[in-house]
Amino acid sequence: MSLYRAAIRSRRIAWVTVGACKPARRFYTTAGFGQLGIDDKLAQSMASLYQAHTPTALQQQMIPELLRPRSHLLVRQTTGAGKTFAVLCTLLSLAIQEHRLLTTKLKHTSAEAFDVQALNTLVVVPNRELALQMGQWASELLEHAYPQMSRGKLVQWFVSGSEYEIAQRKYLKRHGAPAIVLGTPRALLELTSGRSAVMTATAPRMLQQLDRSQDSEAYVRQLIRVHKESKQRDEVTADGLRGLRRLVIDEVDQVLRVPGRNASDKERKLRLDKPRPGQVLVDRLLLETCGLARLNAEVQQARLLAWQTRAERDGEGLRRSTARGWSKDRDPALGAPPAAPKAQPKVEDPAVQQLQRAADLVGRQTLQVTALSATANSGARHWMQKHGWMSSRPRIIDSADEPTVPASVTHHCLVVEDHDTVRNFQAKDDRVPDPSTEETEGGVWDTDVAQRSAEAQLSAMDLMADVAANTLAALRPTGSVVIFTRSDASTTQFARVLEEHGVMARDIMVHFDETLRQRVDQAVVEQVGSVTEPYRVYLATEESARGIDVTDAGLVLILDIPKNAASYAHMAGRTGRFGRKGTVVSVVPVGRRGWYESKMRGIFSLLQIKPLPAPFVE
Repeated sequence: MSLYRAAIRSRRIAWVTVGACKPARRFYTTAGFGQLGIDDKLAQSMASLYQAHTPTALQQQMIPELLRPRSHLLVRQTTGAGKTFAVLCTLLSLAIQEHRLLTTKLKHTSAEAFDVQALNTLVVVPNRELALQMGQWASELLEHAYPQMSRGKLVQWFVSGSEYEIAQRKYLKRHGAPAIVLGTPRALLELTSGRSAVMTATAPRMLQQLDRSQDSEAYVRQLIRVHKESKQRDEVTADGLRGLRRLVIDEVDQVLRVPGRNASDKERKLRLDKPRPGQVLVDRLLLETCGLARLNAEVQQARLLAWQTRAERDGEGLRRSTARGWSKDRDPALGAPPAAPKAQPKVEDPAVQQLQRAADLVGRQTLQVTALSATANSGARHWMQKHGWMSSRPRIIDSADEPTVPASVTHHCLVVEDHDTVRNFQAKDDRVPDPSTEETEGGVWDTDVAQRSAEAQLSAMDLMADVAANTLAALRPTGSVVIFTRSDASTTQFARVLEEHGVMARDIMVHFDETLRQRVDQAVVEQVGSVTEPYRVYLATEESARGIDVTDAGLVLILDIPKNAASYAHMAGRTGRFGRKGTVVSVVPVGRRGWYESKMRGIFSLLQIKPLPAPFVE
């Protein structure tokens, strides 16, 4: 049975849009959203639609930095802390306030004001689910707060997929470029570059006045001078409000996927040759549009030269160490090995220094970059600084003293020994290895989905579906359930397997796609009628659910081995949001010599999580 048929059978699902359920009271403080500078009507709509009466501690720090930019902003906070929602509401407030300024104080018509504001804010998100959710929030807020104002002139969102692209282009053609554009990297690239480009991002007017023919040092000195002059001006002009002035990158580590600190030179070289779409998009906007391309070219040339030099040095060392022959002076058995050369102090390349100096200049008439993620590490920050995306002195809002996963979440871990045995996770490995099972233990999980036989894949799905069905029957969740599967597996196929075990599931896209939701509702009315169900079950992968907010999600099932601690944190962070209680149950095979269980021990240790024994497992 198809995924739609599974959804059709679950008619009595209350299709609640994001935010319609009343969340738990948030961490109340003294200041309100209006006092922080958010537009009054918008603040009232936030309270009416989403019960967001008072900002959290994070939002109190973040919103002023966006309203009155003084530096680039890097936010690294616990999942479910309201980062994305606060940023979107602040951007909407800025667009509304600037439109009011243009039409009242500067005496522009509404159409002229929207023309000035066109594409002054760009929001990049890693997946279409998050883009659709943010678009839904924006649409509901504007419809409630300013029903007479054209929503298409203020915000539009763009995702890949033929079923979306046609409608998006028609809407863009009818309304023109909006003030706020949000979407996935690939969709935004197609819109803003190439032969099919329908939107053009322009640099802030201040940067358009610069002479880009000068050398890098003279160019940076000129940029600093113009920036100081703009900060000394008190008046705000229409020209000062033109151009791209705000760039927000949500889930920046997922957008970038920077090679880790232990990545090989080959992997780093591959990233230089084949950058990800998000990197290409931001590079074009920041470096070409805003005039830093020449500086960045010098940085890339210096970095490539350093890589070639290191590769030649390492290759020469390998050649010498493997060369035939023997030398008395080089034989360590005959004497002490030669002393290792002293490490030379690292000298920053001048081109990198110039790029960082240029990136340090942030103000109301220049470009502010805001990067968000619960798991963005120092490697991602240094990478952005090296590439000129972010200044060397950004404003960092970090929750170093708080856990990455909300403390209100209860964690369980089930270990599958075989098709008949499931046990609780063991904090210490007390097993005695059995050499006879070493080659077969772990089974189908040790093979990529693409390399499995159809029978092996179906067997793995059947076992996971059986564990999931028994877990749901034992816990009896009252809210939504999010089940994470392997990224390389078919959610449609797994939905059919779950249905055989009595669990009706649907893809996570149904929660955010209003058109698809209406289609399912209509099919239910025409074909099946009403079917009761105590909870909704959504299927997702780590990539598709990154950053999304399923308001009433009370249970997360992870039927996959997390890639790392950050991967587990983002999947587990779909529940327990805004202080609510939640439960996470991860299911892993024991693996050869208990390797998978050992990996889970490392993940729990890094995240400072103590999983509890599941009461429904002996």
